[in-house]
Amino acid sequence: MEHKGLCILAVVIAFQLAGGQAVTDATARARRFACNVSAPCDTFVVYRTQSPWFLDLGNISDLFGVSRALIASANKLTTEDGVLLPGQPLLVPVKCGCTGARSFANVTYPIRPRDTFFGLAVTAFENLTDFVLVEELNPAAEATRLEPWQEVVVPLFCRCPTREELSAGSRLLVTYVWQPGDDVSVVSALMNASAANIAASNGVAGNSTFATGQPVLIPVSQPPRFPPLTYGAIAADPGAGKHRHGIIVATSIAGSFVACAVLCTAILAYRRYRKKAPVPKHVSPKLSWTKSLNRFDSNSSIARMINGGDKLLTSVSQFIDKPIIFREEEIMEATMNLDEQCKLGSSYYRANLEREVFAVKPAKGNVAGELRMMQMVNHANLTKLAGISIGADGDYAFLVYEFAEKGSLDKWLYQKPPCSQPSSSSVATLSWDQRLGIALDVANGLLYLHEHTQPSMVHGDVRARNILLTAGFRAKLSNFSLAKPAATVDAAATSSDVFAFGLLLLELLSGRRAVEARVGVEIGMLRTEIRAVLDAGGDKRAAKLRKWMDPTLGGEYGVDAALSLAGMARACTEEDAARRPKMAEIAFSLSVLGQPLSVADAFERLWQPSSEDSIGIGNEVAAR
Repeated sequence: MEHKGLCILAVVIAFQLAGGQAVTDATARARRFACNVSAPCDTFVVYRTQSPWFLDLGNISDLFGVSRALIASANKLTTEDGVLLPGQPLLVPVKCGCTGARSFANVTYPIRPRDTFFGLAVTAFENLTDFVLVEELNPAAEATRLEPWQEVVVPLFCRCPTREELSAGSRLLVTYVWQPGDDVSVVSALMNASAANIAASNGVAGNSTFATGQPVLIPVSQPPRFPPLTYGAIAADPGAGKHRHGIIVATSIAGSFVACAVLCTAILAYRRYRKKAPVPKHVSPKLSWTKSLNRFDSNSSIARMINGGDKLLTSVSQFIDKPIIFREEEIMEATMNLDEQCKLGSSYYRANLEREVFAVKPAKGNVAGELRMMQMVNHANLTKLAGISIGADGDYAFLVYEFAEKGSLDKWLYQKPPCSQPSSSSVATLSWDQRLGIALDVANGLLYLHEHTQPSMVHGDVRARNILLTAGFRAKLSNFSLAKPAATVDAAATSSDVFAFGLLLLELLSGRRAVEARVGVEIGMLRTEIRAVLDAGGDKRAAKLRKWMDPTLGGEYGVDAALSLAGMARACTEEDAARRPKMAEIAFSLSVLGQPLSVADAFERLWQPSSEDSIGIGNEVAAR
């Protein structure tokens, strides 16, 4: 009982001390990582290898969305393979920029089973972020019920040097998490940094120290050189690369101390959660683009670009985070001089470059706008730019994008079987579930553009040929040549994307083009046809819909669900732009319809018209 009383007393004292400390730390951190420099910059965070999952560059690169070659280069490693011993510091390159009034390096992370925001912040990312901030930047994610494979934004603390810091010789501000036993002299020696500069960059007195687990800015003139890394004697488990993270359970600490520490942490977390400031309904982070590009030979053009050997990168770096440059002749050879056999849709060509397959698009006219757009966005349902090709005249020759194995959606909707899969594919047409998933993917991509970028973006060319399908039939919006900030056009600009999305829904339902020539001079329009179907009464409506639907679907769809999608398409294609639903309403409804649960039954009739005026129900969806 005496020991239990001492433990409880320790917890109470720690709680009282930590409560005030949390407010102080949060205030100091807000000042430390304020957005003082508008232009983004390349910098580093210090990450320590940890058992069991983050002991190799593959898993660490996956966690941060940075290629292992970049991590190896930053740490002067001679190999990208091998298993490291835990507790060793690594420099991880990140792109730092402003998200509102704060400075972060935003990383896209797919939620895994049993993940929590608190566990991600404290364990996987080792306090380089804060779970409250992760919640703020992901308002659509329910913190207590995270969906596996849902992508969230993880903001890593960072800052770009101010003009004064640059004048003082600090070219980089490296984010370092204070460790047990650290003091300013130890960290100064490890990072090759001035103690006075550390104090100045963090807004503290020269003799100050920092709390364990606090992210601190270390100003340096060049990337620090850590002691040589030590590798374990046991080779990596081949299956370990498939796992991105794990919650490490300490088993060697005395039980009473563990219990006290856990309870203190939980109380502190709860107080911080209750004290956090109100969050705006829509947070619009400007995401950094730091996706991995896998490994390449040291003699390859990609490796040369990663190591910064080409001056052409200077003109491109404002658009591309980690620019990769291919020679024009490489792409021409990889596409057999743009042969039709390599064509993907109307604009892209398949190209095998450096043992990786990419989709390349000839650059026409001034592509600076498209490049700038690709720098501003990062979402699982938007195709990602991997590199560029510069022609002999110095202009852009090709844009190089990630490859989608199944090609463009139009090949699957209008041609059966798809010409891009003449023999290897056993799927002659898209199933109902695949079509519903594609609709949801496109809706999520548009929702991100409309409401989660700053400023809001309009795609401007939503159509089947600009939707690429991965091996698992996940959809990605491509071709951003017509994309523009919504602020540059009228206030209802995003409604044009909604209209185009409605036409796409009709094509997914019918398997036909939204506008097509018929016999003679007749022009068929799906949006006109669906109105005639939905205006029919009673059983006639269902019968007409079955006749109108894509016959290759057979009877695998529910009529109520199909009527709901048809009603949604009708709402999206209203003549009056003000009457069209928002992408948030559409994405929510589609996500519910796609659930293989009974809860979806209540939503199947959600968009079905019961009268001539049926659009108002969209507002009910948003309110739920």
